[in-house]
Amino acid sequence: MAIKTQGRQASSTGLTRRSIIGAAIRIADAEGIAALSMRRLANDLDSGVMSLYRHIANKDELLTAITRAVCEEHPYPTPAPAHWRDAVRLAVELDREVYRKHPWTLVTQASARHFTDTACLDWMVDALADLTDEPELARTLTLTVWSYVQGASIQRVAHQLLPGGDESEQSPIRPTEDDFAAGLEVLLDGFERQAKGA
Repeated sequence: MAIKTQGRQASSTGLTRRSIIGAAIRIADAEGIAALSMRRLANDLDSGVMSLYRHIANKDELLTAITRAVCEEHPYPTPAPAHWRDAVRLAVELDREVYRKHPWTLVTQASARHFTDTACLDWMVDALADLTDEPELARTLTLTVWSYVQGASIQRVAHQLLPGGDESEQSPIRPTEDDFAAGLEVLLDGFERQAKGA
């Protein structure tokens, strides 16, 4: 989940913030977030560890940076769809795509240390304005949607997150795409009832 921003920091040695972030994402995607360390990153970039610290202050900043970078691959659009249901459905699909491509973001986005950007929350609150004019209710509904998507996505990518993998076959407790879509509509129906009763 992201509102797209731009930025790049260059170095006279050729090592850049962008190249560091790109290498870190490749490691996390291939081996999981636990495999990512500043030393491992320096080895992959054929660089000294101290050279990395000229661009990235520490591991927490690195995790924050790579989380933002992959979210920016699927930014929430501006303007948002006119109808609040369409806006929520679109945000859900964009977030699910991030989790599918980068399962480790399910961990980093859940961490207040590594994901504190409120731009997406503001986008969702604005998108829900034709449903409710109460920002606190819109915030609660947004967090409910995100929790639903994250919970379903954990089951969807469990085989990528677990050491040694997991059975990828469908199981009775793993939601299908139809299950997910139906559950989302039930959730949105509940939002509408809540807003009308507020």
